[in-house]
Amino acid sequence: MLKEEKWLKDDYMLTLMRDRLLQDLVSDRGGGRANMKEQLVKLNVNPYFTYPAIALLAPAAYFHHEHDRLGYMEKIREYLQPRIPAGSVLFLDEENRLTLLFSWVSKKMLDNVQSMLGEQFSDPITIGIGKPCGYLQEVRHSYEQAGQALQHQFYQGIGEIIYYSELRAYVPLQDYPEHKEKELFDACKTATSEGQLEEAVKMFYRSVMRGGPIDISHMYELTLRLLVGMERRVLADADAVVANKPYEILSILKMKTLHELVRCVSEFVTSLWKAVSPYQGESHRSIIKKTMYYMEQECQHVSLQSVAEKVYMTPTYLSLLFKTNTGKTFIEHLTDIRIDKAKAMLKSTHFKNYEVAEKVGYQDSRYFSQIFKKRVGLSPSEYRESAGH
Repeated sequence: MLKEEKWLKDDYMLTLMRDRLLQDLVSDRGGGRANMKEQLVKLNVNPYFTYPAIALLAPAAYFHHEHDRLGYMEKIREYLQPRIPAGSVLFLDEENRLTLLFSWVSKKMLDNVQSMLGEQFSDPITIGIGKPCGYLQEVRHSYEQAGQALQHQFYQGIGEIIYYSELRAYVPLQDYPEHKEKELFDACKTATSEGQLEEAVKMFYRSVMRGGPIDISHMYELTLRLLVGMERRVLADADAVVANKPYEILSILKMKTLHELVRCVSEFVTSLWKAVSPYQGESHRSIIKKTMYYMEQECQHVSLQSVAEKVYMTPTYLSLLFKTNTGKTFIEHLTDIRIDKAKAMLKSTHFKNYEVAEKVGYQDSRYFSQIFKKRVGLSPSEYRESAGH
């Protein structure tokens, strides 16, 4: 008994014990706790609520480590607890999310809470709010609803107050809208500005959500498929060959809102459009000139990836740009360079055929001989003899 009283006088231990009890309350374990109200009183928590409800507070700040996020949450709790109505209590749930247990009759204070936090902290804070319950023992339902409301920031935006009771039910995506992708592709082909591309992307998303908001996981799947499909259409239309799959499309999985997702898709589509647009000629010529220079200088070890890094483009876009501006694929032009260099060495040096192959970038001398004969019409040895060397 004395040990327990000592803990209750320690603010740190009291906070931990209070958090643990309230975590049990909002979980399935809460119903199994005997004398819940008595235990709340012992931990200086008000056990009487007029229609209890839960609100979850989610800062938009990014944290490298979990302990940084935990420290930030503690700062918010320390600031906010003295400023909310008496009887309301803040605690950290099992996911270290800041959770507010309050009486529904005082729900108007949530606007003040967000306003105060906006003045004190630089990052916007979204608040998801569950429906009120008749009894404290039922508050886990409100907690689950608050979590669902918080997820809806994907559609409603970061830094908003979102009530579960106002959410529309998510609509499952039955079939991928192939025809809508085609319409977007056609719109991009005829676009003359980035603004038109952005509007075409927005129209795509408005059309697929005409029946209501789509389940968020389905929205990510839809977007990934859209980006892959759009790229394939553009590349096929330009008759380009791509050696690498575009890793950059996976960045959409980091987008927290639909607004960010649409912006990311618009940037992706704009990048494809720029690669084939006739309005980018001068810039494209400069990039192709640099690309060819690197291919000439480093033909022994050069690759699409290595050159793309040097000209600050992705392999996908550089491959497309090269094909549309030269009429050749990257590999075709690189092969031409290597064969020309090999011909020069076969004419003027005594290097063995396998040494020539290695010096121009072919580790397999048999493969080099096959490529050489296909391009020149003679084997390396026959070419050397015909050159009189």
